[in-house]
Amino acid sequence: MDVEMLIEKYQLSDAEAAALRFMQQNITPFAKVGIRDVAKYSYVSTATIVNMAKKLGFSGYSELVFSFQNNQTSDNAPSDLVTAEEYQQFTQLLQKYRKKRIMILASGFSQNLANYFSEYLNLYGFRATANSHLEFLRQSVEDEILIIMISHSGETQRLIELLTIAEKNHIECLAFVGERHSKIGSLATLTISTKTHATKGFYEFAPNLFFGTALNQFELLMSHSLQTLFKK
Repeated sequence: MDVEMLIEKYQLSDAEAAALRFMQQNITPFAKVGIRDVAKYSYVSTATIVNMAKKLGFSGYSELVFSFQNNQTSDNAPSDLVTAEEYQQFTQLLQKYRKKRIMILASGFSQNLANYFSEYLNLYGFRATANSHLEFLRQSVEDEILIIMISHSGETQRLIELLTIAEKNHIECLAFVGERHSKIGSLATLTISTKTHATKGFYEFAPNLFFGTALNQFELLMSHSLQTLFKK
């Protein structure tokens, strides 16, 4: 959790910032600090701490503490979901489009991932939207907009059509797909494959691992990129 970035983004008061900094320094997976202790040593009221937690999007102090204690990083995450080259290329794309537009396109259940990706990116100051502004794809916006596509099969026809238009206009695309050698995977600038796509019908009630795997890959990539971009 990048405390200083959150303080700036949510315009926390001096009192709220003091409490958050104290929590960052003293709350660990092995040490939980009560709200009254934070209030005492930060010289603020418990109400200030609760309000600060809600400003950050948490239900209250307990959920904020849980976030500090379970702040996962790529150091203890699975190492086989993303390659070193993918980490590097993803970070380069985010750096390039840090102050530009990012449009996330998906359909069906993948739209839930698109909404999450958009909210996550906006939280850290990126200009992302999960709504389609297709006029951008038909304009000369090379290097001004990045497309992120999410498709389990990598063969979603509507997305292929849009990606083809984008490619003609030299618009870069980052794709999360279940099959790397799918049409979308082959056209994208950078393809992150979950390697989970299989033809339906072989196993009844088989688990669909695409959405969970893609979400984990996105979390790992974002964690690495944010550390690189904001800790220079």
